[in-house]
Amino acid sequence: MNKEELKYFKEKKGYKRIFEGIREKYRSLGRLGGVVKLDNLTEDEKEVLTNHFKKDYRTKKSASIDVAKFEESLKNTRFEEYTLKDILEYYFGEKLTSKKEDMEILAKEREEFFKELFSKYQECKCIDWLKSLYEGTAVGVRTVNQRYLNDKAGLKKDIIYVCDAINNLPVYKGEKKRLPVFSSQIARNPHYFDSNTEAGSMFINALCTLMGLNEVKGSEEISELYYNVGILIDEISNYVTLSGLLAYEGDTENQVFKAAYESNQVLQVPLLNLSKIERVISPSKKVYVVENPSVFTSLIDATNKVFPLVCTYGQPKLSSLLLLDMLYKEGTEIYYSGDFDPEGLMIADRLYRRYKDKFHFLRYGVEDYLKSLSNEVINDVRLSKLNKIESPLLFDVAKEMKIIKKAGYQELIIDDIINDIKLIEEGKGEW
Repeated sequence: MNKEELKYFKEKKGYKRIFEGIREKYRSLGRLGGVVKLDNLTEDEKEVLTNHFKKDYRTKKSASIDVAKFEESLKNTRFEEYTLKDILEYYFGEKLTSKKEDMEILAKEREEFFKELFSKYQECKCIDWLKSLYEGTAVGVRTVNQRYLNDKAGLKKDIIYVCDAINNLPVYKGEKKRLPVFSSQIARNPHYFDSNTEAGSMFINALCTLMGLNEVKGSEEISELYYNVGILIDEISNYVTLSGLLAYEGDTENQVFKAAYESNQVLQVPLLNLSKIERVISPSKKVYVVENPSVFTSLIDATNKVFPLVCTYGQPKLSSLLLLDMLYKEGTEIYYSGDFDPEGLMIADRLYRRYKDKFHFLRYGVEDYLKSLSNEVINDVRLSKLNKIESPLLFDVAKEMKIIKKAGYQELIIDDIINDIKLIEEGKGEW
């Protein structure tokens, strides 16, 4: 092939869109054929078409180019020894392939890609995740597939590190490790599995896949996911405030909890400390959970004896959920009071779904909502969250909230909450 001779086509601007159209036809048909349509013809394109088809295109605004006839037009020219395919492959600097051929090549390469990984990790804990990636059922598989097309080497590196992480999760040895330490041991980089990295996101999705979960969102859901496999993050700022509870590490009573209980003191427990505790109990087999710290302190002030109380500070953090999980395992009845807004009802509904058979709504009737009303208007976007509520016991108040479109706050019914708790503690109230 005389490449110097074929430079002619690259030098003539009029061939660009014509050749691109013919190439696309080849990709769809798998052969040279069909008709290429061009609109808004340039002067250069008109010149090329006029020369090839011996027809005046100078006044034409568009053209339908028969590919077979275009190839036929090369005969009796200095390019007749070349096929149109030869010319196109030289022009684009690559072999012409159809979409079907590309898909077949891609599928074969992808099979080899995963075959190597399957061979490496055949007897390992990560193999189920790898298979789900290959089969397209893994959480986050679309992102993985996109990276396969754009950054195959980087993807393979991350998959290997994620596999090594899955195979060495601290929970297998009954241990807990901080994420930077765990990340360093696996990838020699404390930030390799940070949630804002590609590897970190892949690791989170891999854990979700193996645990049968949908994609997790938000720092609290990620913290809980990691905690379940023995990885700790945000151990200090993630804390729970409580009173009236006792805790045990094995058979040994926790002395800090004991001292706070005996002296009727409020205790703030960070996840760092809570992760070392195995059991938390309420002597009365009941616990009262409130959303807001002002309500928590008001309840403390209003009582003359120690009683089990927990404050979640809005959306429950991992520390709050871990504490309530331990209480739930001990058969503790959980009474919850929170704000009357879409977010507050979503929190209550979430806790109801988690602790269903031991969970009680404290002051969540329509009359309580009306009594707690503020002047804060709730917009329709926030109100739409109420459609996700699953607890039938919240349906009436959610319906009323959609009508009134105002928020209610538990501080405005605090006397009723205090009275209810006293009745429950005295055995005179039940929900």
